[in-house]
Amino acid sequence: MAQFDLDRFGNVMSRLLVIRQRNISVIFFTFQIIFLAFAMFVIPMFSGKTIDDIGYRQLVIDTVGPLRSFSLFVFFVLGTFFIQDLEGHQQRINELMLPATNLEKFVARVLLVVVIYPLAICASFIAADGLQQLISMIIAHGERMSMVVAYFDADTYVSADSPLWTKALSRLSIYSIAIYGGLLFRKLAWLKSIVIYFVVNILFLIGFFFLKLYLYENTDYEIVFIENPYASLISIGVSLLMFWSSYKIYTRLQVINNRWRNI
Repeated sequence: MAQFDLDRFGNVMSRLLVIRQRNISVIFFTFQIIFLAFAMFVIPMFSGKTIDDIGYRQLVIDTVGPLRSFSLFVFFVLGTFFIQDLEGHQQRINELMLPATNLEKFVARVLLVVVIYPLAICASFIAADGLQQLISMIIAHGERMSMVVAYFDADTYVSADSPLWTKALSRLSIYSIAIYGGLLFRKLAWLKSIVIYFVVNILFLIGFFFLKLYLYENTDYEIVFIENPYASLISIGVSLLMFWSSYKIYTRLQVINNRWRNI
């Protein structure tokens, strides 16, 4: 059997989408309700008020900040659901008996949590935005505000962020860590992965602080952050390491004893 065949991969992907169809629908409708509720607290038209340019600017900032932070958290949690449908014994047997390579099945699951789930959330955001605009126009007699437009207008009002490719690599590294956590822990994988992720980051910051303090007090060296490719290289390295480790765990699911991971 070839290592990677596109036709076979397409069949695996189609089967996975059918199996996870209910999860995708739940994600779509749940976040549509969340975004609608969020709009009711943020959009002033729901109270019958109008908004000027200055108010719009502040509204953009107030709207986009929580949404971006919330989206990072949600995408990380969804990444830990990598093998959510393989908890049962029969489900694992069905997965292992698929006429496809481990690489094809693994890539299909990566695309599910990295692409399909976020697309479902984006679609729910757009649908919720359309609904809230319709409700706003009815309540405020034609006044409306688009959350989608506000989200993209943030680049005009908020200070410049990192380049798009840098942010994409950073998101990919976060996804890879979440997927690894989802494979490493089967019970409450999202919670354990988040805790470990924050603990590791806190330890890193503490270590960096003491390193900087040591260099300041005992040497003439000084740590200066400048724009360079090192951050991107670190993201690429973390992503490759996590994906490789996740793939190794995934390929051994049928032969290793996972009890130590069920704590």
